[in-house]
Amino acid sequence: MDSAFFAGLIGHGELKKRLAHLLSSDRMPHAAVFAGPAGLGKSAFARAVASAMVGRSVLQTWDEAGGAMIRDGADVFCLAPVGKGLKVEQFRQLQEALILQGDSGSKRVCVIRHAETMNAEFSNRMLKTLEEPPAGVYFILLTDQPDLLLATIRSRCTVFSFQPIAAADLLDGLARCCGGSREQYAEAVRWSGGNLQAALDFLSGRGTKGVTAALQFLQILATHPSPYAKWLTLVAAVDEAEMKVFIRVLMAVLRDLAVLRAGLPQSALCLQGCFDELVQLLPYWDDAAVFTLLRVLEESWEAMTRNVNGSLIRDHICLGFLQAKGGV
Repeated sequence: MDSAFFAGLIGHGELKKRLAHLLSSDRMPHAAVFAGPAGLGKSAFARAVASAMVGRSVLQTWDEAGGAMIRDGADVFCLAPVGKGLKVEQFRQLQEALILQGDSGSKRVCVIRHAETMNAEFSNRMLKTLEEPPAGVYFILLTDQPDLLLATIRSRCTVFSFQPIAAADLLDGLARCCGGSREQYAEAVRWSGGNLQAALDFLSGRGTKGVTAALQFLQILATHPSPYAKWLTLVAAVDEAEMKVFIRVLMAVLRDLAVLRAGLPQSALCLQGCFDELVQLLPYWDDAAVFTLLRVLEESWEAMTRNVNGSLIRDHICLGFLQAKGGV
């Protein structure tokens, strides 16, 4: 195996070693599930594994590619949800492509993103394929919610679990892949909670905007005479990606409020540069409210992963915060 395909991966050292060993010894399972919260690097690992298996860099532009099925040459395929989920017609297209190629003697890799969204027909066809896998065909299923996969599908796959990345590993990886010193990534890593995408969002400026929005949101709910109406005007044009950043940052802000209430120093904060703003918010949000609101945000994040309507999620967040503060 060419180790260069793994050179750009950040974190998950043990998983990297395990996958490299399986690939080098030609023992990669025919069906694998890469499971873990969004933003930890599952997609990057899937690209690296697929590239190593076919001997060239593949699926580098899959986010820009459209269509029910993405093909990268004759040996790599990628399916992603169309609308709110994976459709059986996509799996039929994949099966036809594999049948047309036949047993060429080479490896063929099929990556399925957001595998938890496959409908019943898709799941049944997938299960039959896993029960009698075609020669040389490998499936990599990516999912934030492995429990939503059929138990019979999970039982036929090897599960690789992705956990939050240790701060030291994230610092090293960002400095290695993005350039510069570890110190310049310290703030992004502190508030990322071990989530690579969160750190990258912060560095790109999306995280910084998210911090401003989260602090503004809490201030509005604490002091504005019509907080719900004001909130609706602020989020009217917010898209799904921005809402995910907002929720992630709001969680960090709430944890920092809990840190300050516990009497810990500024150095213990994720958002150390927002110390003054956090102190101003302390009188409005007690410990009980903070922990209640963290549950509200966890529920909202779960709803987003299940493709619940965005306006319902925004309402759930705002009303949950108002209730916690005693404003509803």
